[in-house]
Amino acid sequence: MDSTVMTLDRDAVVPVDPHLVYDLARDHPEVTTLAAAGIGGIERAADHGLVPLGLPLPRGRRDLVVPALRQAAILREICGQIDRAQRRDALLAQGRRVLEGWRTALVAGPDRTRVRAVMTGDLPWRGLPMPVRLQVTRPIDALELSDLGDDDLALRLDADPVLTTALDAALSRIAARLRDYAAAIEGPAAAGGGPDDDWTFAAFGERLARAARGHFDADDILARWDRDYDQWRRDRAEARGRDYVDRHFDFARFERLFPIARGLGRRLVLIIGPTNSGKTHRAIAALRAARDGVYLAPLRLLALEVAERLNAEGTPTTLLTGEEEVPVAGARHVASTIEMMDPERPVEVAVIDEVQMLADPARGWAWTAALLGVPAQTVLILGAPEVRPLIERVAADLGEPLEVIVLERLTPLTMLDRRLDWAEIVPGDALIAFSRREIHATRDALQARGLSVATVYGALAPTVRRREAARFVSGEADVVVATDAIGMGLNLPCRRVLFTALEKFDGTAVRPLSATEVRQIAGRAGRFGKVDAGEFGVVARGTPQALRRLLEQSDDRLRPTAPLAVRPSRAMMARLAQQIGTSDCLVLVDCFAGGRTAGSPYRVSDLSALRRLALRLDERRLTLAVRLDLLLAPIDQDEEVDMRLFTAILDALETQQTLPIGRVIPARLDGLDAAALEGLSRSCDLYYWAARRFPALLPDRGLVQARRDQVCQRLAALLASGARRREPPPQTGFRGAPRQHFGPRRRR
Repeated sequence: MDSTVMTLDRDAVVPVDPHLVYDLARDHPEVTTLAAAGIGGIERAADHGLVPLGLPLPRGRRDLVVPALRQAAILREICGQIDRAQRRDALLAQGRRVLEGWRTALVAGPDRTRVRAVMTGDLPWRGLPMPVRLQVTRPIDALELSDLGDDDLALRLDADPVLTTALDAALSRIAARLRDYAAAIEGPAAAGGGPDDDWTFAAFGERLARAARGHFDADDILARWDRDYDQWRRDRAEARGRDYVDRHFDFARFERLFPIARGLGRRLVLIIGPTNSGKTHRAIAALRAARDGVYLAPLRLLALEVAERLNAEGTPTTLLTGEEEVPVAGARHVASTIEMMDPERPVEVAVIDEVQMLADPARGWAWTAALLGVPAQTVLILGAPEVRPLIERVAADLGEPLEVIVLERLTPLTMLDRRLDWAEIVPGDALIAFSRREIHATRDALQARGLSVATVYGALAPTVRRREAARFVSGEADVVVATDAIGMGLNLPCRRVLFTALEKFDGTAVRPLSATEVRQIAGRAGRFGKVDAGEFGVVARGTPQALRRLLEQSDDRLRPTAPLAVRPSRAMMARLAQQIGTSDCLVLVDCFAGGRTAGSPYRVSDLSALRRLALRLDERRLTLAVRLDLLLAPIDQDEEVDMRLFTAILDALETQQTLPIGRVIPARLDGLDAAALEGLSRSCDLYYWAARRFPALLPDRGLVQARRDQVCQRLAALLASGARRREPPPQTGFRGAPRQHFGPRRRR
């Protein structure tokens, strides 16, 4: 590099690099360029009180100017900086020559006048393939070390108290973290391992060494290690958890998880027949005659109807659903939704209704658990004829005796040979739609023709559904528009059942109706003792030919070799968490999702909804017990109303702040439409469910029942009125195209 002799006065002659001068001068606050000062040339600088810097500068960069009155002072300051920079360069060269082999080195500092001292230390550790290398640094002004000899420089840096203290602290932190890892992995608190377990500290040490390679700052290494440890711990928990699930739960032999049922010597009675064949009547008679019993229903409404019927006929029966419990004094019978089946309470008679729901992709696991695990001496299994081969196979697998009772329909049922128009709808008809929007669109079309309409669909509370059904039964409503819930025990005296569509959205895709679904729904036409004969067909859309094809197709989901869906219970997940030492719900769900079922008559149910909820719960500071309770909360994660209240409940549990009902459900209902009231009804159910489990933080359990009654009354009145429902316009698809073009995919 070329250098120039720089002269400040007669006694000072300093060789200097022009580029160094330029760099240091540019950093001075009083030095500027001609362009920055707005001056066209150096000859005009004096007009602005500026003069050239007066120091050697590189060619093409000689445009630095300074205030004329401050030139001498600025030059002295810059020359001081140049002197320190030259001392710093000399010190770096001395360090490279002298400090080789010492634990401290000198490197360039943050600017041209300082150096950085770097002290290195190694920490060997048993289980690590190589020592952990750490470095600590501190900046030093070149003037502090520039006059030292070689030996003095080496000894001074090797004993530097700031560096020595920092290095000792860093090594101690690394050692402490390694001790913590070793204790957690191999100490007495480690969970889930075995003599052949490969998840040892030595195995983890390989991962630590890779993470530390090329990194020497203690904070950086610890952050990397902690991230790796969290992931490694999760991987270990999943591996041990899957192994534990396969060895101790063994979903391939799911029936063994119900020891009480296996020890009772159960007798299975399959009662099959089409709708309106008297299956439920027989089952209720058997329950009345039993010492104790349980009725397992597919719907809250059906469980409520059976409980009321048994209570009215002198058999005290408690109602139990996921949302509520209505105890009855002296009751030895329970009517519940099927998900509430208790495998620990033996009874004389159990009734499993609508067993063809074994094929349901979302809830089939509940029928599997009931079929295999309900602890009853006699198990009455009610269902469609198509389910017989599958139940016979299950009985053979269980080694339990099976009696089959085949019932015939009590009233004739015929299919209409042509599609009806809206003008042909008459009082006594039931129209079937498969979405809330279609329900209300059909309702509006019928009301426009002067017919009064009752509506029955899943989003309505059971009490509202019953009121709407009662309006149809009494004749207050001419026709009823319902979803496929009508096919599961909702008894209405319909003369005709008319399909407005022959496909439905099942949660993942739009698919054609199965033959079993068509028969269950169509069979509601005609009611023994009330309507002598029934008819079914299509209206507005679809054709009789398409309907007949659906009836004639086989339902592969109920074939004899179809695997039964299984899902872990809360107790299973709690036991697994204790065994593998984790409080992460996502790990527990993933362990069970990977359960081995190959070659068995079972398959693990789709746990994607549980997984989505587990992700939310793991983000919260909650105990495992609370997380597991919330993991099974009766919510629809796709409903904004449900998730808004669920988030409020999570906040209350996390902060330990009470959540009064007034903060989530308004007292005034004026001006709310049916959709808003339906959302409030679900919110009441969810609040009541949470209040049963966390009464200290959700104190208004009694008040929410009264609020729910108000909501239901308002909603029932609104549905009974002639007012048209105000639906928001459908969302558009890609680039504004109608949703039907870019909506859910269809299964053929």
